[in-house]
Amino acid sequence: MRILSVERGSFADRIGLKPGDEIHQLNGKPLADVIDFQFNAANIGRRTTIQTQDRTISFVRREWESFGLEFEPIEPLTCKNQCVFCFVHQNPKNVRRSLHIKDEDYRLSFLFGNYLTLTNVHEDEMRRIIEQRLSPLYISVHATEPELRRQLLGIDEYDGFMGKMDRLAKAGIQMHGQVVLCPGLNDGEHLERTIDDLLKFYPSVASLAIVPVGLTQYRSTLPKLTPFTPVIARKTIAHITPIQRKLKRRIGTPFAFLGDEIFIMAGSPVPPASHYAGFPQIENGVGMVRTFLTQFNAALRSRAGTYQTKRGTICTGKIFYPYLKSCVDRLGLDLKTIAIESLFWGAGIGVAGLLTGRDFIAALKGNVYGDFAVLPSESMIGDDYLFLDDLTIKDVEREVGVPIIPSGYDARDFVKFLFPSSQRRGGATAAG
Repeated sequence: MRILSVERGSFADRIGLKPGDEIHQLNGKPLADVIDFQFNAANIGRRTTIQTQDRTISFVRREWESFGLEFEPIEPLTCKNQCVFCFVHQNPKNVRRSLHIKDEDYRLSFLFGNYLTLTNVHEDEMRRIIEQRLSPLYISVHATEPELRRQLLGIDEYDGFMGKMDRLAKAGIQMHGQVVLCPGLNDGEHLERTIDDLLKFYPSVASLAIVPVGLTQYRSTLPKLTPFTPVIARKTIAHITPIQRKLKRRIGTPFAFLGDEIFIMAGSPVPPASHYAGFPQIENGVGMVRTFLTQFNAALRSRAGTYQTKRGTICTGKIFYPYLKSCVDRLGLDLKTIAIESLFWGAGIGVAGLLTGRDFIAALKGNVYGDFAVLPSESMIGDDYLFLDDLTIKDVEREVGVPIIPSGYDARDFVKFLFPSSQRRGGATAAG
């Protein structure tokens, strides 16, 4: 385990750890990764010994002292499944290298909320999850019927999924599940069976997200799947809503939550905030729209000062466009909201997070309204604001010819950008 950085003045800095140090052992135990370090270094008030590549460091840490260390990223364990809907298989060649990696890693699930099927989790890893209480975990379920799950995951034989879930639940590991809904395959009575089976593990399995399958234009050699349509979205809502109501009365939560995209595609209103039971699946696109609308309304009520007298273009994906446009129109400002087409992936993809630099350039070059353009931060990563096609925000700026402003991840940032007297110190961002 190699240290990338040490926070100045932190506990690690005071005991002499430095960037570039490799931690080989802690209290005589070899370390596999950062989770091992955190688990074995949890002793408070007891003498602890770290063995690096060239020295031994002994210390006693007090409860309020954090190490202040950043380690090299975990090299992900990879997935051997051949899921019929796998998005990685639908990638074009010229995307960020990391998007070609099919991770199936319980450590990344614990640390970052990545989903895993449990198919590739072996006995020693199951024991580690339980011993180190790596909770919560995020589980790709898709179906609980053995043969249907085998077909969906493209595996040779059933993986003993329900037995693994039972074992983790009995050990007190909290889990959140996901079903990628493929029309004609795992919907209808199969979906009901999945919900019923997972409810056996409630509250250890605390929630289930149901999200529509995403199909790109790069599926010519892949299994034929039925696209999710507005008609199917409406049928799905009609099917699941009574189940949610029944479960709300029975256990106090709807348990099975539909992804925002399903409501938008159906032309149905998104549920109120009270529906989402604390938003356990918001990072999976469940409740994001409601959260944005709530934040926007609160920011609009509390804004101060006058708006900036300049024109601009606000960009988002096709899915979120109606909601963002409605919010922007309420401001009464000289702003134009546009929905960006996903030329890179194809018409079947409408979420802002999958838009690329080339998509924005194609839509905006020669067509920007006003003096700036706001682009959704969900489509970029890192300090360089890197898009999925490895273009940066500076590349888009150069091609489009106006300042490009990242949206931020909060509707309140958007209002602060437009009403600067209510904006706190810091860089300009605007949510969208």
